[in-house]
Parts: sequence; C-alpha cells; structure tokens
Amino acid sequence: MKLSAFLSTILLAIVLSACSVAMTKQESNPWLDLRAGSADYDISGKWESGGSWGGNWGEAQFIQDGARFYGQLGSYYVDGSMNGNYLYLALSSGRKVYYTAQLKREPDGSYAGKVAKDYIIDGMGADNAGYQVMILSRPKAATSPAPKPGATGPLRAL
Repeated sequence: MKLSAFLSTILLAIVLSACSVAMTKQESNPWLDLRAGSADYDISGKWESGGSWGGNWGEAQFIQDGARFYGQLGSYYVDGSMNGNYLYLALSSGRKVYYTAQLKREPDGSYAGKVAKDYIIDGMGADNAGYQVMILSRPKAATSPAPKPGATGPLRAL
C-alpha cells in the first residue's frame, strides 16, 4: 500500500509539473498588441526603477516605435506597449516571460504600478500571482553643490 501511495504521489507531481507551462513571448505579444493605443509620450531613453517595498528592478533603456517599445530593464528584455497614460510591459529572459506589468503615468512624469509573476497582469488567474510594485522615473541631472553664502572662489594666480 505504501508503495502505491508513493507512486501515485510521484505521478501526480509529474502531471502537475507538465501542466505548468512557462509563458512565452508568443502569449505576451498579442496581449501587448491589444493594449497598444495612443503614444502620447516619448519614453525612449534611460530610466531608473524602484519601489517603496518592491525593490529595485535595475536601470532601463527603451526604444520607442509608435505605441510599441522595447529595450532592457535590469537583466530582463522588455517588450512593451503604450496607451495614453498607461504602459504595459512583458519582462523576459530567453524564451520565457517572467513578469508582466501595468504602469500608470504620474503627474511628475514617472510611471508606477504593479507587476505579476508568471501571469498576464490583467489576465485570468493574475489575482493569484502575488503582485510587486514597480516605479520608473527619469534619472535626475547631476547638480553641483551650491556655494556657501559669502564664500569666495579659489584664489587665482596673477
């Protein structure tokens, strides 16, 4: 009896692992195409990422082509689409899509929203994904420290 229970458990584990197929770009690209709309903003270029409790995703670099864009975010390749104030991202490595995200434009020009692992963010079953936070913002320009009031510059040789 114990052997049959053990074999049943192994068989069930094999069946369940065969059912959990990784999401691919072939599944995420139609989702991105359906969400592509008006390209109201230029998101090309460099971005920084983070989140108050979501951690840092890494530096991003995007190239925009109308309402679609692509690029790199940390160690992930990004395929994305834009529709008005919203960005939709699929983060992949190799053939597997690990995360999808929906971000909304904030008044300061940054984007913030949620990320789902192994699910389409607004698709079936995404409520079980356990969301993370992502914030994308443009890097701030480096500034020189302001001189102290009454301070003189360095002495110059005459």
